[in-house]
Amino acid sequence: MASLTQKQLQFCEKYVTSRDAKKSALEAGYSEAYANGKAYLLLKDERVLEKIAELEKNFFSDRFAKLATASMDVLEEIILENYEDRTRLAAIKEVFKIYELEKKLGVDTEKEAVSNYNGVNIVFNEIASRKEDVPDE
Repeated sequence: MASLTQKQLQFCEKYVTSRDAKKSALEAGYSEAYANGKAYLLLKDERVLEKIAELEKNFFSDRFAKLATASMDVLEEIILENYEDRTRLAAIKEVFKIYELEKKLGVDTEKEAVSNYNGVNIVFNEIASRKEDVPDE
């Protein structure tokens, strides 16, 4: 199978981010006439489709990695900063699920129980109100 031309390759790269054949064709250097009338034909070329699939895999993998990092940063902030106990508990449960710590530590985060792991009690139920949170009678 013949390799892609430089324009076709640029079209693929632009298409992955825009999903707009006409716009991608123009940005890749195709003429206005070609972009308006025939850009869709590029999406019928097997080589172009294969390259788009390859680029999408990398594009979405990179984006997922960035989103995962940002999500973990938010969860870390919730756990470590002054958020409500229920919010912090939910964040802790999510971290346990993400890293499959439930399986690794033998902990059930959905069960209202106290699990002891290496001398540390992990409580996965509703956290009782702190004394200072209880209004005076």
